[in-house]
Amino acid sequence: MLRKLALLFIVVAGGVTAFFVFHHPPMRLMPPPLLYQTDGQRIFDASPALEVDSRIDLFYVTNRLPVGTQGSRIYTVAPDRRLHFGTATLRIGEDDTPIEQILEWSKRADTGDRPFIRLERMQEAATLPQGAEPDADTLAWFESVDAALAASRNRDVLVYVHGANTTVERAAGQAAQLKHFAGRDSVVVLYVWPTAENFLRYSRDIENAFGASPHLAEFLELLAAHTNARNIDVFTYSAGATIGSDGLARLATDAPQAAERLGEIYHAAPDADFRGFVDDLQRYSGYAERVTTAVNLGDSALRLAGAVNRASRAGRPDLAELSPAATEWLLAAAAEDDGVDILQVHPENMPDLAATSHTFWYDDPWVSNDLLLALLFNLGTAERGLEPGTGTSGTGYWTFPTDYPERIAALGRRLAAAARMQATP
Repeated sequence: MLRKLALLFIVVAGGVTAFFVFHHPPMRLMPPPLLYQTDGQRIFDASPALEVDSRIDLFYVTNRLPVGTQGSRIYTVAPDRRLHFGTATLRIGEDDTPIEQILEWSKRADTGDRPFIRLERMQEAATLPQGAEPDADTLAWFESVDAALAASRNRDVLVYVHGANTTVERAAGQAAQLKHFAGRDSVVVLYVWPTAENFLRYSRDIENAFGASPHLAEFLELLAAHTNARNIDVFTYSAGATIGSDGLARLATDAPQAAERLGEIYHAAPDADFRGFVDDLQRYSGYAERVTTAVNLGDSALRLAGAVNRASRAGRPDLAELSPAATEWLLAAAAEDDGVDILQVHPENMPDLAATSHTFWYDDPWVSNDLLLALLFNLGTAERGLEPGTGTSGTGYWTFPTDYPERIAALGRRLAAAARMQATP
């Protein structure tokens, strides 16, 4: 009897482990940022020419190896030496979900279970070998990006780089949040890199991240050369910061003219080697309009990542690992108004955030709100309602004050009024 119970326990434990290793549900629509909870309707109404429906279209670029027909690609976990360009279509909820329900989900957090964002199709438009000059198909893809920019009030391109252990569908769902909560009035490009889609193979993901960074640098250079984007904004999440940090440093070194086009850079919970991250930051931060690094010092995922990598992560840093020169530079950069900002997320001061959260950028309405204010409205830290502070090491940082919702309500009224004036002929 005991042997049967032990065998049953092993089978159940194995099944539970396999579920968490291989189960990757689609993303759910995140709780609306605070700005939408106070002024959501006015934000959507400020773009009357835009139709809000259940489907969201994104541009994408990937160095994953594709299979299937060009009109309906599936991208594997294997890396490719080529870049693939295309468009993705996603759907919020079901085919028959009313528009009114989508808007309700987009303005209220207390609407029960959030709907899934499902990937319906990936339409590849072009393939470019590494280092090759763009062909006609690739140039046509960049022209489609320019056409989208011309139809938008926001003339910046936002490039999103996802984290490790992420399927293409979940990565696209995360990028779709950015497009949706920009009032659909933004040009978002998802950079999809090859992850093993298995948290037990995290080390392989980090290797693939370093392998993807030259591709990202090449893509950013092409984007600067072949579009009329005012600025190129880059948002990285988790291990996407390993790609983004190294890729941005490569861009600044190898193509400084293209790096001049960098706008807002935002790293959320960056899973990147802290020392390398600071070294890279010194190389590219002078080109960007602003670099924000959002960290939660209680982040349990980065605690584990630090142990695996035997080095602290940029999202949970240990200043003792830096050289004296690097420490001096970081302290000075964080203290001065030169566009390098550290945002400390203090869950104990935030009503709905778990102390160990790693997914705070899309789980918490305060953090997603700050992200949108930075990337979509290009507001500085003080303008975004944040409060300055100084750590025990002397590092200057910004954080969310306890009256943050009241500050955002007032800011929302000003932004909505400005948007209505801009929309008026």
